[in-house]
Amino acid sequence: MAAIKPCLWFDGAALEAAEFYVSVFPGSRVTSISLGPVDWPGGRAGDVLMVEFRLAGRDHQALNGGPYTAFNESISLSVTCDGQAEVDRVWRALLEDGGAEMQCGWLRDRFGLRWQIVPAAMEDMLRNADPDRLSRVMSAMMTMVKLDEAALKRAHDG
Repeated sequence: MAAIKPCLWFDGAALEAAEFYVSVFPGSRVTSISLGPVDWPGGRAGDVLMVEFRLAGRDHQALNGGPYTAFNESISLSVTCDGQAEVDRVWRALLEDGGAEMQCGWLRDRFGLRWQIVPAAMEDMLRNADPDRLSRVMSAMMTMVKLDEAALKRAHDG
């Protein structure tokens, strides 16, 4: 079966971004670095063209494609965290050196990539068939920037 992996487009920062991302998630690593054999719209022969990396068990690519396309809200990476301590750690790390907080557990890292940092317990709460509980969790989430697992749980439990 064909493998599917995200290819993230950068303007000269593919290696820097890949190295940053693998530093945030334990067990992650850069798996290969390919240099451009000729000049291309995003770089010169000998520059880093493509970086392949394994991030939290999944393969990704970072391409130095040039300045033609910027990240926006239409694509993001969602991170399911085991508890508030992990939410806090990942949140802080991804905001380093110029990231920006957004609403409802979303942030933009210094490269412009959007992430949603979610406690695993919230995913379970959102699967609840009780419309009152679901409504309370969603209403609580809408007031948050970084998600607060304890506050979400209180909303869920009423």
